[in-house]
Amino acid sequence: MMRRIAFALAAVAFVAGLALAGEAKEATGSVKSVSATGFVVTDSTGKDWSFDVDKATVVVAKGASHKMGALKADGKPAQVSEFLSVKQDVTVKYSEMEGKMTAKEVRVK
Repeated sequence: MMRRIAFALAAVAFVAGLALAGEAKEATGSVKSVSATGFVVTDSTGKDWSFDVDKATVVVAKGASHKMGALKADGKPAQVSEFLSVKQDVTVKYSEMEGKMTAKEVRVK
C-alpha cells in the first residue's frame, strides 16, 4: 500500500513539474529594436516587450538556415541581430523567470 501511495505522489510531482517547466508564453508584434543580447517587440496595443536571448534561442525565418550555415562555415557566432530587423512582424515563445523574459523561439512572419 505504501508503494502505491509513494508511486502516486511521485507521478503527481512529475506531472506538476512538467506543467511548470512547459509553461511557455507567447507574444506577437513588430520588432522595435535589436541588439546582440536581445530585442524589443511592440504589440498591437503599443506595449513594449523586452526579450533576452541565449544559446538555446531559435529564430525561424526565411533563409535563416542558409545564413546560419554560412556563419558556422566562417567560424562566426550567430547573433539574433543577424536574423531579425526592425519592423518585422514576429511571434515569440518565451519563458519568464525572476521577471526576466527569455526568448525560446522567434518566428518571423
